[in-house]
Amino acid sequence: MASSKRILVHVQRKGIDNKPFIARFTQCIVDYFENDKTKLTTHLCPLLVNNQLIITDQSDTIPPVKMKHPSFCPIRNLCPLEDSRLPDDTKHRGIDVGAAVILESADGKILLTRRSKALRTFPGVWVPPGGHIEENETLIEAGLRELEEETGLHILPSQCVDQQVHVLSLWESVFPTKLSLGQPKRHHVVLYLHAKLIANLTSEKLNQQMKLCPKEVGACAWLEVPVVEAIVSGCEETAKNPTVGSHITKKIKGFIINEKEMQEEAMLPTLPLMTVAGDFSDSERVSTGTKFALEEWLAKSKL
Repeated sequence: MASSKRILVHVQRKGIDNKPFIARFTQCIVDYFENDKTKLTTHLCPLLVNNQLIITDQSDTIPPVKMKHPSFCPIRNLCPLEDSRLPDDTKHRGIDVGAAVILESADGKILLTRRSKALRTFPGVWVPPGGHIEENETLIEAGLRELEEETGLHILPSQCVDQQVHVLSLWESVFPTKLSLGQPKRHHVVLYLHAKLIANLTSEKLNQQMKLCPKEVGACAWLEVPVVEAIVSGCEETAKNPTVGSHITKKIKGFIINEKEMQEEAMLPTLPLMTVAGDFSDSERVSTGTKFALEEWLAKSKL
């Protein structure tokens, strides 16, 4: 049975905080570490210790990774009056932690899933498989467990290149995504992990094992690099959709959960994957945090 204990974010700044302390729901993590408020990114180290995610700008054991939030981050833009109007149970819930896996098949494709439209947060949005970290799990264990629960794919670190799953990036996520869409209800730090699979684990082979969870997932597809590049070229800051070239296929092969909650093969349109959030939090699109993670994956895969 899953643990009911929530893993919460703690923060510690070098030379300022004597020890890690629990982050407040209304505390913007990126802004806490980055003095230049014109910047949307910073580099931080995530450490999971005693069921606490400690985010710090100092570590002797792990290298820092890029963390980002959008300029329209609701927590960053929350004024004192709006803060005072938040329900007490929201204000005092802290900042939750999630882990999501950028799964790269041996043939160089990335798996994304479309969240069920029945979910309370980000319904119908495309993301990598992922979810909350449970008590006494490592980051890697949590990501791979969520991957299996949502897709049926049982992946071990030993099946990954160099037998490792890496922390790729961090994203500060708030739902709803903009203050114009309503009061903040959830505040997360999402750790995007990258698992690059060894030679025999192609997308076609993994499709034979695919078993989507109808309660959480509405569809899935493996994306080739040109599609990923087109997705990340959209600008969430200006709500400008990308220009999709003729080299991008209009449909991709994937799976959907049908009206009988059964999994079936389908050809899925690629255009919704290119849509930016705009003034809608629940439109079919790739999440802003996922776009950032895919951008980091593209950059590191070219090194």
